[in-house]
Amino acid sequence: MPTTFALVAFMLLAFLTRQGANNMSVAVVSVFFGAALPFAYLLLLLRREKVTHIDVPLRQQRTVPYLISVVIYMAGFAVLYLMGASVTVYALMFCYATNTFVISLVNTQWKISAHAMGAAGPLTALALTFGWQILPFFVVVAVVAWARVELRAHTRAQVTAGALLGVALTAVQVEALYRIAGTR
Repeated sequence: MPTTFALVAFMLLAFLTRQGANNMSVAVVSVFFGAALPFAYLLLLLRREKVTHIDVPLRQQRTVPYLISVVIYMAGFAVLYLMGASVTVYALMFCYATNTFVISLVNTQWKISAHAMGAAGPLTALALTFGWQILPFFVVVAVVAWARVELRAHTRAQVTAGALLGVALTAVQVEALYRIAGTR
């Protein structure tokens, strides 16, 4: 699940980067908005039978959950920024919002892998923050992509596009926010 990657990435960033606020508060807020609330909303949709499966395999059922998630992530971005979280934390939340919006646009025409994007994006943010030592963890993206193809949830093109879009969009946005914040 993409929310698993969000949970891990936000916890690492909250505790391993210098915060202007309390690390625990930043961790709680980022996990709440970045993982718990979007997942809870998805469970609500599943319970109300608005989606057929937790992975939302039908492209036509993805738009509303994606757009609601964008709103949740933007709210998280605003709260993290206002509470003094480090640029690394609020930049990743911003990436979740914008990347999800982009994937929702692509989804109107083509089913792209949010799982592959959800693995590649946070790893890219972690690599930009912590350096080359994160690179071996990118094998997880390949495993996620393989699993999605093996489960016949996506084609190779869909997982490749999701992973590449996750890396490219996240890299550009994180670097831009670092520059805006004056940390690069």
